[in-house]
Amino acid sequence: MHEQSFLPFFGPFGWLAVMLLIGVILRAKVGFFQKFLFPAAIIGGLIGFIVKSSGWCSIPYETFVTFAIHLFTINFISIGLTGTDEAATRHKGSMRRSMIRGMLWMACIYVAIISIQGLIGGATIFLTNLITETPIYTGLGMLVATGFAQGPGQTVALAAVWENTFHVNNAISIGLFFAAVGFFIASLVGVPLANWGVRRGFTQAGAGELSRSMLTGLNPRKQGDPAGKLTTHSANVDGFAFQLAVVMGVYFLTYFECQLMKSILPGPLKALAFGLMFLWGMFTAVIIRWLLGKIGVTDFIDNNVQRRITGVSVDFMIVATLMGVKVAAIWGSIVPILLISLFAGLITFGFILYFGRRMDEYGFERMLAIFGTATGTGASGLMLLRIVDPDFKSPAAAELGLYNLFALVLLPLSLVTYPLPRMDVATLFMLLAGYAVVALVALKIFGFWKREKIF
Repeated sequence: MHEQSFLPFFGPFGWLAVMLLIGVILRAKVGFFQKFLFPAAIIGGLIGFIVKSSGWCSIPYETFVTFAIHLFTINFISIGLTGTDEAATRHKGSMRRSMIRGMLWMACIYVAIISIQGLIGGATIFLTNLITETPIYTGLGMLVATGFAQGPGQTVALAAVWENTFHVNNAISIGLFFAAVGFFIASLVGVPLANWGVRRGFTQAGAGELSRSMLTGLNPRKQGDPAGKLTTHSANVDGFAFQLAVVMGVYFLTYFECQLMKSILPGPLKALAFGLMFLWGMFTAVIIRWLLGKIGVTDFIDNNVQRRITGVSVDFMIVATLMGVKVAAIWGSIVPILLISLFAGLITFGFILYFGRRMDEYGFERMLAIFGTATGTGASGLMLLRIVDPDFKSPAAAELGLYNLFALVLLPLSLVTYPLPRMDVATLFMLLAGYAVVALVALKIFGFWKREKIF
C-alpha cells in the first residue's frame, strides 16, 4: 500500500523537500549565494530543474506544475486571513489609501509591460520571418507575455488550445521555454536587484550591515524570532493544525465557489473561475476574517502563524514551479526565441525600474514584487519581496493579489486566456499597442509618472 500511495502525493512532495534542503545547505555554505542573497527555494528549484531536465526524476512535469498552482492559491488565502498589526491599525486610513495607490500602480505597470512584451515578441517573429527559410506563426512570439508574466500553468493552458484546436505547432514547447527564461530572469536579475536595494537602504528597513544570519540564511541557536502564539490548547488540537485547518477550509470553500462560477459564466469567461482561483480565495479569506471579527473571534487567528504558512507555501511553490518547467527541443526556432527573451527581459527590467524609482511609498518593495510577477509568476514576485520584507509587513504582498481588480478593467482577461489565433495578427498588434498607451496614460493621470527619482 505504501508503494502505491507514494507517488501521487508524497513522492513529488519528497522531491520538493529534498531540493529545498539542498538549497538551505548551499546558501549556508557557498559564498556566491550569500553574496547575492539567493533564497534557498531558488537554489533548490534550479537544482531540481537540472535534475528533472536530466531525467533523474521520473515524476511528470505536470505534477510539479499542479503542486505550484495549488500552493499559489494557498499562500494568497493565508495573506487574506492575516490581519493588520497594531501599528497598521492605528494608521488604518492612511494604509488603505496607500494600498489603493499601490494596487493602481501595479495594475498600470502590469498591463503596460504585458502588452509591450507581446509587441516585442510578435515584432521579432515578424522581422525574423522575413529572412528565414522556415517562417513560424507570428503569434508564437506573443506567448512571451504569457510565459513571462503568467507562468507555466496558464501558458500550458493557453498553448494547448493553440496546438490542439488551431494546430499551431510547438506552441506548448515555446511557451514553456519563455516561462523558464522568465524564471531565470526573475532570479538572476531580481535577486541581485533586491540585494542592491537592501545594501543601499532603499527598503523601509533602511541601510545597514547585513547580519551573518541574513547572509547564511540560518539564525544562531536560540536567537530566532518566535513563529507565533498558540491560540488553542494542545490537549484539544495543536495550534498550528488549527491555523492550517482554517486556511484549508477556506481553500475547500473557494474550490466550490469556482465550480459554481464555471457553471454559470458564459463562453470564454469560464476561464475566470479556476484561472483566478487565488484571487477568489483571497477574497473569501478576507470576508471570513471580517465575519469572524463581527462575532469577536479573530483573536483565534494568529497573524504570525499565518505569515509562516504563507512563507511555507511560497518556498515549496518556488521549487515546484521551477521543477515543473520543461525546456523542449525547439532548436528550429531557437534564434528568434532567444532574441525575444533578451529584448523582453531588458525592456521589462528597464521599464519597471524607471517607474519603480518614481513610486513615492514602498517603491522598492512594490517594484520588486511586480518585476518578479512580470518575469515569472506572482510566486516570483512574493519570493523577491520576501528578501526585503521577510514577514510581508508592507502592503505590497496583499497588493500583489488585489491589483488584478484594476488590471481587469485596463486589460480584459479574454486577451490573455482566449485563443489568439482566432484574431488577425495586425488587429492584435493594434490592441496590444492600445492597452500599452492606456496604461501609460493612467500612470500619468494618477501621478505615478514623475520627473524626480525617489531612490
